Amino acid sequence: MSLYDQFNAKVEAVMNTPELKKRIIYTLLMFLVARIGTLIPVPGVDLDRLASMVNNNSVLGFINMFSGGAFQRVSIFALGVMPYINASIVISLLAVIIPKLDEIQKEGESGRSKMTQWTRYLTIVIGFIQAFGVTMWLQSMGLVITPGFMFVMTTVITVTAGTVFLMWVGEQISIKGIGNGISLIIFLNVIARMPSGVIQTIQTMQGNKFLIPVLIVVGISALVTVGGIVIFQLAQRRIPIHYVGRGFQGKGNAASSSFLPVKLNSAGVMPVIFASVIMMIPSLLVNSLPSTIPYYALLNRMLGRNHPVYLILYAVLVMFFSFFYTAMMFDPEKIADNLKQGGGTIPGIRPGNETVEYLEKVITRITWGGAVFLAAIAVLPAFIFTAAGLPVFFGGTGIIIVVGVALDTIQQINAHLVMKEYKGFI
Repeated sequence: MSLYDQFNAKVEAVMNTPELKKRIIYTLLMFLVARIGTLIPVPGVDLDRLASMVNNNSVLGFINMFSGGAFQRVSIFALGVMPYINASIVISLLAVIIPKLDEIQKEGESGRSKMTQWTRYLTIVIGFIQAFGVTMWLQSMGLVITPGFMFVMTTVITVTAGTVFLMWVGEQISIKGIGNGISLIIFLNVIARMPSGVIQTIQTMQGNKFLIPVLIVVGISALVTVGGIVIFQLAQRRIPIHYVGRGFQGKGNAASSSFLPVKLNSAGVMPVIFASVIMMIPSLLVNSLPSTIPYYALLNRMLGRNHPVYLILYAVLVMFFSFFYTAMMFDPEKIADNLKQGGGTIPGIRPGNETVEYLEKVITRITWGGAVFLAAIAVLPAFIFTAAGLPVFFGGTGIIIVVGVALDTIQQINAHLVMKEYKGFI
């Protein structure tokens, strides 16, 4: 059977699974809602001048990519899901710092519900603050046709409400659709901006005699990068597990062996998303300052997306959040306790504290490899594009998000198909 026939067979399997088909259709309808919202602008802004500023400013362009072009239009979804991501980062950090929050988080479903509710409330607060900041920035740049209290009030309320609605859309996708809703909205926004990024790159290089060779090299590099990310996201370290007493057939003591899969990148695409949002904050603060202050030009240049200082800080943050998010997702003590209760042991490792120490050692070692790879993919394209004198309208960050979220969604589709006794896509 050819690859095309296999793909058709999988699509037919999806269509023959009513629940999965319903979830996919629901997700696509929510995608439509999310995209329509980016096309509804807030009245009273000079959109042509704003578009010109966004195209000529790497930081604003990056924000525009995360919002799927909504920021450039000052639409009701101008902030995208950035306030929600900021709120999630704050709540996650507080759970590490405040033991009481950590206890609530470990209470099971009720604890997770409380944390989610607090994240929603904090999203509204952060969304309001960011919407106010954007509104005041628009007025200070002379982009508002009729500035004043009414413009500020209506714009802040509209943009904040848009953020809350988009957060609700993401949660509904997670509950009734397929995949992680917030990640899929970011995925959709990045995909929506990629064609325009390619067009801008070609337009900027028009007249360059090496245009075709450069595009071919970039295309091949992109394919190799995508392949590397796929392998990296699916890679596992399999820790052998020995279960004493299982498989008994009547004579003597029998045992069975299994393994504990530990992903090379347990954190998925979240470190890249978190690091990207965090790096926007100092860049936006500098851009909002008067250009007459000392060292403004130097700070503005250093915090540009193509500057080595920005890229190094970004890589460090990606690595930090790789370890941080992995620590949240992987609990060696709980795994060791479950193995002990189930009669499982790691060959050569004693149950209890020794198993915990071994698991911590393994997860730390493989997370170092995963974090370095993730940081390298996130920043290397920008280094290469800048060194070659090419414009960077899209890069490793967008590719990682697109590929990572796509793989996660496909794996969820596979899980539904396996439950219905169908083979998955991969």
